[in-house]
Amino acid sequence: MFFGVVFFGIFGIILFAIVYSTLKSAFSGNSNDNNSTAYSRERDNDIVTISRLQIALLALATDVQSGLTELSLRVDTSTEEGLQELLQESVLILLRSSEYWTHHVNSSQKINIDQAEAKFNSLSLEERSKLSSETLSNIEGNIKEKSVISPDDESAMYIVVTLLVGTAHDKPLFEDIRTPDDLKEALNSLGSMPSDYLLKFELMWSPQTENDSLTYDEFISEYSNMIDLI
Repeated sequence: MFFGVVFFGIFGIILFAIVYSTLKSAFSGNSNDNNSTAYSRERDNDIVTISRLQIALLALATDVQSGLTELSLRVDTSTEEGLQELLQESVLILLRSSEYWTHHVNSSQKINIDQAEAKFNSLSLEERSKLSSETLSNIEGNIKEKSVISPDDESAMYIVVTLLVGTAHDKPLFEDIRTPDDLKEALNSLGSMPSDYLLKFELMWSPQTENDSLTYDEFISEYSNMIDLI
């Protein structure tokens, strides 16, 4: 069973979809395919992988903001299929705007399942602390909105999208990302993930409002660990 919560903020949107039962039970099940022994072993053991992939884009990529907003309001994250669709479509939106990519940061760590929830939540809180007040929230269909005036700032330059993913993999999903091609490969790996490997997914972008963007000072203040794509 999955439980979905959506928060929209002036500096970001968070879509939080969590396995309601334990992570281990989410992968329970038997396989009749003799060739799937290794697959089942990886899927059903006590090792999971927690990954963060964060991409900065030039503010010209306004379709990213509108696309992610529309997607997050449309997809039903109460099902495994809906959660997988959210991840796949988020990846496609980013890939279609690859010409605007400027910076990135990534991490992917295998971890015992008993520590996975704490690790994921720590990363989530770290990223959510960079966001400002919520302008739109959608919690189990209960939608609340606040009007926001986008700042008229010529120094506004960036949009930042963050993907936090918990999966059943026994090893990191990606390691050394330096170039746009490396980043495309990492995104394609996420987008092609089997639905029964996807345990937990959180999507954020900053700022949420279309035609709004982070100033250079905001970007280097909140996302100082991001590095240039070469």
